[in-house]
Amino acid sequence: MTGRRSTSLRPGLVALLRARLQKISRLLRGSPPPPALVRTDPAIAEAAPLRQALKQLLDLHPSSRQLMRHLGYVERALARQGTRALDEVPVEVMETALEQLDAIVSNWSDRDLADLRSRMAVAIKRRSEEAFFGPDDDARRSDFATASRLLVGDVAHSVFEELQRQYQGLLPQERIQVVLGPSPAASRQPG
Repeated sequence: MTGRRSTSLRPGLVALLRARLQKISRLLRGSPPPPALVRTDPAIAEAAPLRQALKQLLDLHPSSRQLMRHLGYVERALARQGTRALDEVPVEVMETALEQLDAIVSNWSDRDLADLRSRMAVAIKRRSEEAFFGPDDDARRSDFATASRLLVGDVAHSVFEELQRQYQGLLPQERIQVVLGPSPAASRQPG
């Protein structure tokens, strides 16, 4: 014997392993699976012409995906999630991708590109009007105007000292010490 065991794999198992390895290599390269392997997802099917038009546009220049990362991200999200990507991609990324798309497209005669641009703009507008994400930068931040949120801000040191004096006047010093527990210095003293 030569030291190696001879194993015979069934042909079906070999084909299954080969298909799995091909799928893994496609995922690592970032390319979408072939149409035969894609389950019929209506969102992906609806986004296919939009993604294809964007792919053709980005394929015109080899480094466009590195230079316009946000637009490349939207392309990959359309491949994975279909039209749901317009609701899942962060609004900031979508806004930058839309700016990049506007910068490189001068002729909007391609119907699918125009449709993609329109859908992106509508998604940005709709999602920017949601609660806690207003149309301008100041309105995007919550004002924390509810009792369940804490508003933290900067105050002058004199204001802090005044609040501290008022708090200490409300509770006796012994009560504050009980709540805080023994100080680390007191617990280190030999007793």
